[in-house]
Amino acid sequence: MFFNKNKKFRWSLFLILSGFFLSVLLSSYYINKYDNYTSDGYTHQLIKDETYYHWRLGDRIAEETREGKNFFLSGDVTYTKPLHQRIVALYSLVTGYDLIDDDGNNPIPKVNLGGKLPFLIFQSFIYFFSLFYFSKSLIKIVPEKSFFYIILFLSIELTIFQYHSSFWTESIYFSLQLIIFGKLLEKNKNFFHNFIIGLLVGFAFLQRSGAIFYILPILICYSFLFKKKIFQPFFGITTGYTLIAVLIGSYNFYKTNTFYIYPSEGKYAIHTYFCTDIIAEKFDISVEEARLYEVKKTVQWAKKNNLKFNNELNLDKIKSTLELRNYFLNEYEKNKYFDYLNQRQFEILFDNPIITSKKIIEKTLHLIVLNPTFNYFYNEYRGKQEGKVSFVYTETHKKLIPFRIFYTLIIYLFSLLGFIYLFRNKKYYELCLISLSILYYIGLFGWYGKTRLYVPALIYLSVFFGIGVEMFINNFKKK
Repeated sequence: MFFNKNKKFRWSLFLILSGFFLSVLLSSYYINKYDNYTSDGYTHQLIKDETYYHWRLGDRIAEETREGKNFFLSGDVTYTKPLHQRIVALYSLVTGYDLIDDDGNNPIPKVNLGGKLPFLIFQSFIYFFSLFYFSKSLIKIVPEKSFFYIILFLSIELTIFQYHSSFWTESIYFSLQLIIFGKLLEKNKNFFHNFIIGLLVGFAFLQRSGAIFYILPILICYSFLFKKKIFQPFFGITTGYTLIAVLIGSYNFYKTNTFYIYPSEGKYAIHTYFCTDIIAEKFDISVEEARLYEVKKTVQWAKKNNLKFNNELNLDKIKSTLELRNYFLNEYEKNKYFDYLNQRQFEILFDNPIITSKKIIEKTLHLIVLNPTFNYFYNEYRGKQEGKVSFVYTETHKKLIPFRIFYTLIIYLFSLLGFIYLFRNKKYYELCLISLSILYYIGLFGWYGKTRLYVPALIYLSVFFGIGVEMFINNFKKK
């Protein structure tokens, strides 16, 4: 009955199904073209860098589970994104596909060829099913044509769409975002409804570390929405989120004998990927020299605090402080080392406010420029070309920048119109939720500048965009 009476919902279903089938086609193309090793004979063209880390840990979880160990307790200590590794492991267990071939003849174990397309189809299905769920909440609050443009954006916008055909963590993270966003738009103060939201935010945190503080913008918006009736939804969300936090803390305690929730990645990321730039500018040295400066400082700290390295450590071969993590004798000492990096990174930031502010502004401006071709050129170029030069230093990358800026500005201009519409129509809760969600990702990752980390903000920006497109078309018709 619902499908027959609601024309705009039928159109949205058509868009969602079309997006899913297009995603399957793109995934098939990538698998056929890139399910291979690079010229070194063991590095995989699709699964490398961070995706290889998750794939390999997923393989270890699957192997230990086959040997009889508890699925949830198997595997190694994880520094980031433990949910994705479990999903990869579960895929291996269900399909019987061995993720890794470790014959001992290569510097790193090889990713097995074949068997990857069903994984990409699975994550695409999860995303578009989540979009279907989200559409049922969205349809109640936006005009008919705006609804169509929002679903169109979320189905085929290239920056989002490309990740369904990749092995990064984004696609499943987007799925969790859509379900959470849909539930938040329902404005339900029921305890159980918000308990589920809290659980989902916790799962999003397990999928991507960036979600760790996302409960805060939700609670800010809820405080304006429910006012004096905030207790029940507040208690529901915090209870659900705390449950996940306690579980991950307990897992870490089981593995390291130390209870902690904040991921190790968050303790060293700013120091590793940002602070060395500040040190370099401060002392007018190269970034490489700044990294070595921090290595020496870290080693001095370790000796002063009686932390010991194993006999394999050779300081002449260490090029960054992050590499030192492989040489501590146990997890306790490694956690102390991460705590030091966390303290050190903020010390550098606050001791150099002018340089820090300038670089954050520069990197934030880079962060918010969309990159709809990232996954294609990552597969095509990274590790494939002679010399393994990063794609960002190529002429192709430079030529694409004007088109990326133009594409970004078009989306932002329509989104600005949508922002104005919601403000004029006093949709303050929706305006608060969407705006704070976008600013959350800008504030959290502006210092890093990598465009991939900003893409989750587009899930929320889609509403501004869809409404803005309808406003533009209506005004154009009037004129």
